[in-house]
Amino acid sequence: MLNHRRQSSKEVKVQEIKAMILDRAAKKMWYVRYTVFFDNGNRSTAEESTKVPKREKSLTWMQTKYLPVWIARKKEKLKIQEKANHQFAYFADIFLAARENFHDYQNTQYRTSRVLEDFGKKSITSITKLEIKLWLQALKHKATGIPLSKNSKLKYLGIFRGIFELAIDAQLISHNLCDEIRIQQERRNLNKIEPFSVEETCLLIQRSQCREKYGQLLHEYLGIAFNMGMSPAEILGLQLSDIDLKNRILRIQRNITKGKIKETKTTYRDRILPILDGALPYIETLDFQAKKKRSIWLFSGDDGNYLPDIEIIRGEKEIIKENLRIKKTTKWYRLLLDCGIPYRDLKNTRHTFAVRALETKSLTFQELANFLGHGSLQMILNHYAKWIGGKAMSANKNIRLFGDHLGDPNQKKKGG
Repeated sequence: MLNHRRQSSKEVKVQEIKAMILDRAAKKMWYVRYTVFFDNGNRSTAEESTKVPKREKSLTWMQTKYLPVWIARKKEKLKIQEKANHQFAYFADIFLAARENFHDYQNTQYRTSRVLEDFGKKSITSITKLEIKLWLQALKHKATGIPLSKNSKLKYLGIFRGIFELAIDAQLISHNLCDEIRIQQERRNLNKIEPFSVEETCLLIQRSQCREKYGQLLHEYLGIAFNMGMSPAEILGLQLSDIDLKNRILRIQRNITKGKIKETKTTYRDRILPILDGALPYIETLDFQAKKKRSIWLFSGDDGNYLPDIEIIRGEKEIIKENLRIKKTTKWYRLLLDCGIPYRDLKNTRHTFAVRALETKSLTFQELANFLGHGSLQMILNHYAKWIGGKAMSANKNIRLFGDHLGDPNQKKKGG
């Protein structure tokens, strides 16, 4: 079995420098020709001007006074250069320079800057696979402190991989250790479900009416999301033909995310839902606007075309190049900030619907599972056990599930 462990090549060091002063007839300056001998047996010969005029210094002076000092300085300069050329930052600069004209250069530059904060001054031959894995595992969003997703971590791993490829080209390492790193999908932390309170929900819907600040569609989106429990992709996928306002029902049969329209994969995701009172006015408003634009989509742009992703409503993240950081300028973030509500992901509108339905006993578990598109009641229990626990203690005790047919065990039998 082959051993795929990374093998670091020995760093090549300068062993000796031999030099001589040259008198080039056509030149006004003295020149020096030198050969650098490395400890691996290689050598390199070059020639450069001393910038010392011949009329000012004699050949003897150049050989006895100038040359020894020049050799000592050249050795020191090469040692510093050796160290710099082995640093991770040296190869990172080359990596970035080759990508300046790429369309996603700003994103690459930002990620590289974060990597350099911890690895920039290290020798690229000393960095281990474990160091990179631990760094990626601990990687969090700078603004929110939320751990980055697997896809985001893979992009950072791509930065490492590209930089290490350059070290391979320089023959400092034998192969790319990033090829051995696997990023596992983190198990979803159910404790991160953070539903909004009734007061917070009402405040968010009310404040979002300021369209100049929060966009044209966030208000209607929140009205539907909080009152129907649908996912962002499902809401964007609604067409007018899916909605029957007369009978107050809608059908979910597609979703839209990252510019792609996909049909629902399973029968429990393809479902018919009643339009609840809380969501009705928002759906009616969008239905009217869509017909006015002659669009088939409930949510659409000014041209009537579908919205390719929820970020159109939520707001996009702007990269500030000078500070090399992502500044959160999303409409959703601004709304939370203005309402004095700690930041939470937009998906918590869906969790709020589920928790509120359980707390008010407005829906049975099976009805809630149908609204959320969950294939089993176990999924409801897994997600919302924290809010279900203890509910049985508040149940009505005056219940006889089987009437009086089973008799009273405390009553003596007649004739007994």
